[in-house]
Amino acid sequence: MASETIYDHPLYYDILFSWDRSFESDFYARCFQRHGVGQDESVLEVACGTGQVARLLARCGWQVTGLDLSPAMLAFLEERSTAEGLDIQTVCGDMAVTTLEASFGAAFNPLSSFRLLHSNAEAEAHLQAMGANLRPGGIYVLDLDLVAHEAEPSITTDEDWEMSRDGVTVRTIDDAISVDDHGVHLELAWRSDLHLRSYTASAFLERVDTAGGFQVEAWYPEATRETGITQFAHEPTGDTPGAGRGMIVLRRR
Repeated sequence: MASETIYDHPLYYDILFSWDRSFESDFYARCFQRHGVGQDESVLEVACGTGQVARLLARCGWQVTGLDLSPAMLAFLEERSTAEGLDIQTVCGDMAVTTLEASFGAAFNPLSSFRLLHSNAEAEAHLQAMGANLRPGGIYVLDLDLVAHEAEPSITTDEDWEMSRDGVTVRTIDDAISVDDHGVHLELAWRSDLHLRSYTASAFLERVDTAGGFQVEAWYPEATRETGITQFAHEPTGDTPGAGRGMIVLRRR
């Protein structure tokens, strides 16, 4: 396996995730407002990477802080934010345990990053940390792709797509990433271990119940992927998540 990971190369990571992210940022903005969070409150992007969604929200007037484990990712985010005239705060820390002095109105976790937490103990510690980072009544919005059956693998690496920008092409196939940077080729990995854990809805809800402090408030399923980019329903279908990709809103008690 490659010794370097995509997280060691923020530019390549930014290119790999450079599809139109405005559908996500628009959803988060609507969701915050629908569930009682205004732009006078700060919001936290969890596992923010290069902060593509954070930057879009900041352009629309949201006060955003980005939390990520990688100093290189956060340095890239800070550089891009400064160049774009945006004021985004950053915090380097492990999302499983990091608690902050600030009290946020909302937190959000894009692209199933919750699934990077491979054990029940990590997932529950993370939910407890997020509860500590939110004000009473604050919300945590998780983008999750839930599986239908327990028999499906608990760890998956079934990812395959390609993005290009300014003469650089980055492609991922399962747990391998290939980069063509103006003719220079590089092979990278996602992580030193398999990178995404799968959850059924019941398994996820069990983690929420065990962690305590949150109740499930809404489930917004994927509405369409006709353009190749996921868009989510404008109205929730209820408070019980189902199989497939969707946004789960947790309310801090």
